[in-house]
Amino acid sequence: RRLRPGLFRRPLMLHRTHVEPFLREKDGALELSFLQDPEGRVTPFLDRLCRLVRRLEGRPRRIVAEALRRQERRVRDARRLSGISKSLLDACRFRAPRGAERAEEVRGALFQARGAHWPPTPGDLRLPYRLAAATLGVPESEVDRLLYADDPSAQILLRAPRMTGEALLDRYNLDLARGVLLNAVEMTITARGGWKRIFRAVKLARLMYRIEGAGKGRYRIHLTGPASPYLARPQRYGIRFVRVVPALAQAPGWRLDALVEHDGRRLAYALGSRVQSIPRTAPPRRGRRPLYDSAWEEALAEDFAAKLGEERDGWTLVREETPVALGQELFLPDFTLRHRDGREALVEIVGFWTPEYLERKVRQVAAAGMEHLILVVYRGLAAGEGDPEPFEAAAPGRVLWFASKPRIGPVLEAAERVGRTLQR
Repeated sequence: RRLRPGLFRRPLMLHRTHVEPFLREKDGALELSFLQDPEGRVTPFLDRLCRLVRRLEGRPRRIVAEALRRQERRVRDARRLSGISKSLLDACRFRAPRGAERAEEVRGALFQARGAHWPPTPGDLRLPYRLAAATLGVPESEVDRLLYADDPSAQILLRAPRMTGEALLDRYNLDLARGVLLNAVEMTITARGGWKRIFRAVKLARLMYRIEGAGKGRYRIHLTGPASPYLARPQRYGIRFVRVVPALAQAPGWRLDALVEHDGRRLAYALGSRVQSIPRTAPPRRGRRPLYDSAWEEALAEDFAAKLGEERDGWTLVREETPVALGQELFLPDFTLRHRDGREALVEIVGFWTPEYLERKVRQVAAAGMEHLILVVYRGLAAGEGDPEPFEAAAPGRVLWFASKPRIGPVLEAAERVGRTLQR
């Protein structure tokens, strides 16, 4: 596999093999055994692991991984160490070695040289390497170095994390909790705050969601995969549920309830901020560029900026992160079009959808009287069967259909028709 230049990052999560040994069933639900440190022995050991990895900066990943594996003699459970090592390695920054992009070319030249002189004769072990080096115009030693330079284990440790043993313990336990969700079928989350980050994480994970009020300042979000009803293995969306947990762990008073496939059955799995082993993580750093929830959102915003600048005929396009009441539930639009005269129009981009989902959405919009909502729907991202055309007539605002990326022109035309002045 040819590597792209730049930093190489492996998936930042544990595998099922790291999690399964610490799961057990109790009263029809799954319980997870977190790593605790009641005697104060675990944290100093994790401190040593962090210092060990920092000393290995500049070495290949396989050397770093082997150094961590050799610490097995110091622990009682090598399975724990395997997961801790994965969490620590995921926190590191690795870079492909110099010239790694030529690894495939080097292998091709070497194998071609070996095939041209087959079968080999005694004493010509290095002959293919010399021929390949001559063909490529590089020293023979470079053939050895680049032959498998695109293998992940050859990545060079650029920077190890400056974390403490306590921080590593927190990270491992959070990764452990997330790993259970790899087999999740559906998930419901609640919290007392931090909803801007949570909503963004949900949309970045490209999950279908339903939001309900759950008391003052609290909301409940039901999450499912776009095509879950049509899949034999709906737990394939578990990786998307996992991506929501870091944002959720930043919120106060959060709780997670999931249905997880385990040993051929579906069992309940609950997690919350009251679990002492789950840390409340620090909020992510904000970058200079706005973080869009999908390529379609970014395309719409870029089309607006490229053609219209910051304003067109009094309209401006802004990101909306505040929930809007939609009957008994809450709705989070992707954008708000605001006019200088006070009118507003909400824009919701519908990516993956089913006819049932779209019908329900349109019915809710009609019941809530949200005539200023514009639904932007992609025909090619339908899951299931059904004719979507009747939904356009049922919508009080406007449903815009696009075959590829949306264009801001039709959206603005719809905003002129459905925009209204809201009382604040």
